[in-house]
Amino acid sequence: MLGLAFLAVAGLPGPAAADQWGSYHWARPTNPFTIALGDNVTSGWDAHLRSASSEWSVSTVLDTKVVAGATRRRNCDPTTDRVEVCNATYGDTGWLGLTTIWAYGDQIAQVTIKINDTYFQTPKYDTKAWRNYVMCHEVGHALGLDHQDEDFDNASLGTCLEYTNRPKSNQTPNRRDYRDLKAMY
Repeated sequence: MLGLAFLAVAGLPGPAAADQWGSYHWARPTNPFTIALGDNVTSGWDAHLRSASSEWSVSTVLDTKVVAGATRRRNCDPTTDRVEVCNATYGDTGWLGLTTIWAYGDQIAQVTIKINDTYFQTPKYDTKAWRNYVMCHEVGHALGLDHQDEDFDNASLGTCLEYTNRPKSNQTPNRRDYRDLKAMY
């Protein structure tokens, strides 16, 4: 079973908000604030990145903005104070998407999102639903959110931040995601 993955490059502190990833969050002077999403994806992913950015920007405490990428897709090196989003054929890794954060204490300093085209080149995953779901999911982690649910087989919560094998109803954040962002920021 393939999954989505996220990795923190720092020790995980104790829990905070219900679905916050540890206590990680972006530093900000005021709300709302803007997080740049560096576009290092190929044209087949552009619409999905823009869609995820738009959906997460519904939040009252933050906006995301797609900007020109600052890294090479394959390496997907981080850039301070932003998220670099990349896609490439990363191989048979077991993950569809991988979010990595670098933090100083509990403040996120930089993030990379890797989308693994090894799987998205197959008929099962090369669909609009899977692409929207994975992009939304990984951007949610980049904002500091964790999963609402990690059971692949139960009823859908209607969020992209849960595990699923049926992503049709999991392509966007839900009210709880926005509530959790408000509690975090």
